[in-house]
Amino acid sequence: MRHLPPFPALRAFEAAARLGSFAAAGDELHQTPSAISHQVRALEAWFERPLFVRSARRVTLTADGTRLLGELTTAFDQIEDVCTALRPSEARSSLSVHCAPSFASKWLGPRLSRFMQAHPAITIRLTSSAEPVDLKSHADIDIDIAYGAPPVRAGVVVESLGSEPILLLATPRLFNGSLPIRPRDLAQFTLIDSKLNPVQWADWFKLNGLKLPSTARPSFDRGSLAVAAAADGLGIALETSRFAEVELARGELIAIDGPAFRRIERATHFLCYRMTNDERAPVVVFKEWLSLELAKITSGGARAPY
Repeated sequence: MRHLPPFPALRAFEAAARLGSFAAAGDELHQTPSAISHQVRALEAWFERPLFVRSARRVTLTADGTRLLGELTTAFDQIEDVCTALRPSEARSSLSVHCAPSFASKWLGPRLSRFMQAHPAITIRLTSSAEPVDLKSHADIDIDIAYGAPPVRAGVVVESLGSEPILLLATPRLFNGSLPIRPRDLAQFTLIDSKLNPVQWADWFKLNGLKLPSTARPSFDRGSLAVAAAADGLGIALETSRFAEVELARGELIAIDGPAFRRIERATHFLCYRMTNDERAPVVVFKEWLSLELAKITSGGARAPY
């Protein structure tokens, strides 16, 4: 059996010691200052030593009281942490979102502060990996934003996040002031492969009536890396505009376009969630917020200048 003093007395002491006042401790614990003082005296009797030095206007800790407060602070913090983890607060809720790394870093991440400001009661837990997750096997994930073709699963809703322009992206420095004006002009430049992009160079050249050049192409397994390589002057990347919003807005990248170029637009990101979560409040709120963010781009409110 544990040999411990009464827990209410420890709690009263911790509050009074932390706040430096019996009255403040009483306010926090919804007790009178007299009740706090009585519990502290009972604790001092249990220890058979004083824990406070009392004066007319304030109380200060003795050396023993300081030692006890340090240990209790650590213990109470640990108790609070485990209780919070086991019993989430009714005032807050969490939402676990998984998505591809490039979408997380280039599009969703920069916007999450707006979501948090608009919905402070929802805590976002964001994870990422290149492969979409199977929501039927990962009960801990509420939403998956899949890149490419999402896996088809019974009981999982899949919604497109809209058509995305797949752009020819390059730094202006690459052209010395003379931009390509015809699709065939691209043959003289290094083309950058973004390996996971559902739209590849072969698709673009076919659409534009040309044969894909047989020259070697550097490749990257993340769209964000392909965009960064283009911004660094390695060559021309073929990637979604969502991964290059900042670089386009800053002028670090431009989109090679014009009357002679045929652009590919395709849905490459998909919102996935379990049907059983369809009415769960955080999921509904996140879906509505995501729709508003996408609408800003469609209407031109947050569209990069390409």
